[in-house]
Amino acid sequence: MNKNYLTILDKLKNKSQKSLSDENLLWICSMIEKYKPKRILEIGVSTGGSTAVYLNCIKKLGLETELVSVDSEIIAYYKDGKPNIGAEVYDLSHYLNLKNFKLIKGKYIPEIVDNIGIFDMIIMDTVHFVPGEVLDFLCLKNNLHKDTIIILDDINIESRYPDLYEQNLNSTSSNAMILSSLNGKLLLPNEIFPDIGGIRLKETSFDENKILLCLCHKWNSDILEFKDKYFNKIKEIYGIKFLRKLEIIYDKYKYSNFNSKEEK
Repeated sequence: MNKNYLTILDKLKNKSQKSLSDENLLWICSMIEKYKPKRILEIGVSTGGSTAVYLNCIKKLGLETELVSVDSEIIAYYKDGKPNIGAEVYDLSHYLNLKNFKLIKGKYIPEIVDNIGIFDMIIMDTVHFVPGEVLDFLCLKNNLHKDTIIILDDINIESRYPDLYEQNLNSTSSNAMILSSLNGKLLLPNEIFPDIGGIRLKETSFDENKILLCLCHKWNSDILEFKDKYFNKIKEIYGIKFLRKLEIIYDKYKYSNFNSKEEK
């Protein structure tokens, strides 16, 4: 594997504030090398350091891969200096080929799925906690095909960061559960206890009821602010009976990470 993919970040004026580790980025690049996807969807961009590495990998491999990167925020308010989402990509634009790159900011997945097409690889690096990536994945049903590769970061986040993400740790990590619910070839780094993984789907569809089971755990209450965006799209994709199942789960778990009735 060509570790030179990471050297693009050395050209930044300041140290990259990328969220993924070097090891995980190189593993994702190895998946791009092996499977040569024609279209990649990245969900969760932050400052764009990881995005720049993917673009550098695509360029060095001589691929015409299209990369669509999506983030629900416009500003990375949780990073030093509060840079724009994707700022590092544009700081490095002189060294990258952005012809086949599209950045979508300030939008949630259910707002854009009808307009972004089908993907060969989807890299999900967002909340990591229920309902997070679970609802995103449900909304992506029509953006998948047989052999689409789904990559999820932080599949053991609770063991890696026991003292961090105080609010989120009141809910339940989701990404390992998603991988366990899908039918296909499991893709993992050659480590005893990896913190990133993927799956190459075996079928064009998946069992949505298995994905629903991933939601039967403590929920992050942030969903209360934007659930209608997801629920409306899920109703459109799966129908009213499926939505009713989701609503029952939501009603049972929506306040499960609150410590007192007063907070409700």
